Amino acid sequence: MKNITFKYGVDSITKQVEDGFTFGDLQESDSFQAALGFGDATKALVEGIEQDRGTVIPAGATVRLETAAKTKA
Repeated sequence: MKNITFKYGVDSITKQVEDGFTFGDLQESDSFQAALGFGDATKALVEGIEQDRGTVIPAGATVRLETAAKTKA
């Protein structure tokens, strides 16, 4: 288990998550979506750098979620 801080807009929470918890797990989590109020189209950043959904979130990280830009097909 590890502690991670998550931010979206002006809201912030610190949670304990499993060691293998990824950025994709965060973005797909109904409980995190409800707690912070974000939707499906988000990107996760650590120190301003966008993170791949399959990357494990490091212990003690502060993850900022931002609304992802919509693209036309």
